[in-house]
Amino acid sequence: MGSLLDRWVADLFRNHHREMLSRAARITGDRDSGEDVVQSTYVKLVAGVKSDREITNPRAYAITALRSVAFDFTAKRHREWLYRVDREGMDDLASSHDTQAQLEMRERVLLLAVLLNELPRGCATAFLMNKLEGLTHREIAQRMGISTSMVEKHIMRALKHCRNVLHDL
Repeated sequence: MGSLLDRWVADLFRNHHREMLSRAARITGDRDSGEDVVQSTYVKLVAGVKSDREITNPRAYAITALRSVAFDFTAKRHREWLYRVDREGMDDLASSHDTQAQLEMRERVLLLAVLLNELPRGCATAFLMNKLEGLTHREIAQRMGISTSMVEKHIMRALKHCRNVLHDL
């Protein structure tokens, strides 16, 4: 059965890889993360398919698995980001006993995470590097391999997006 399973996954890769990568990149926000998700999906498919189970629609089965892996990947990335923000930016607040202030700060951070997830990955990354890590536009440009002008556009777009959404609340 191993060779049949290998053939099934190879056919799936050959026939649907581009579509799966496009879907994963849309969910995760960038192509590199999308590639990671697609590869993890293939591993999950190989490990999870039982030899006695017949899959009538391999494409639909694979896309369902892909969505699950992509959402898990995105959730993990946000948990890591929130943890880093919590550790770096809210230590003083966490040590206080003002639970209402802690709750309000956590709600603002969560809202920010949701707002940034609506932006292209590069835009959100530049914004976070600037606002959380304190990097200059030039430093961000060097790290991301883009122009300083593009960094400025990314940060302005993120600020405008956050302002517009918050204004509508």
